[in-house]
Amino acid sequence: MTNIRSPRYNAEDTARTRECENVCSTAITDVVRRAVAAGWREEEIALHLADAAENYVMYLATKAERRLMAANNN
Repeated sequence: MTNIRSPRYNAEDTARTRECENVCSTAITDVVRRAVAAGWREEEIALHLADAAENYVMYLATKAERRLMAANNN
């Protein structure tokens, strides 16, 4: 399983977005590869990962009281 490293940039640094994108891409690729090795089709995994991401974004948008916090004081 992919280890997710802590961010190297603070929340205001524009490089943080690119770093987060790379970390997420690596983690998702790992999940897809392991799912395919377990017998799932790549297409169905991709579709359901997209659905799960959308559902989580909707959850964050509608959550009544959300405590905002930055990881590692960044």
